[in-house]
Amino acid sequence: MNELNKLKTKLKVEAKKNGSMTQDFDDVKKLGKEMKKAKTGTQLEEEDNKTPDPLQ
Repeated sequence: MNELNKLKTKLKVEAKKNGSMTQDFDDVKKLGKEMKKAKTGTQLEEEDNKTPDPLQ
């Protein structure tokens, strides 16, 4: 790959790193599904006898 193409690729990647948690709406939907499956702090304590992460 020549230098110009490398630079274009780098700029595209840097543009995507915009500080958000997701890059597009499909990622938002995917994260929402993952969060629905995640156990709450109470569920962790009751079912798995684990301590949840502290509030920040």
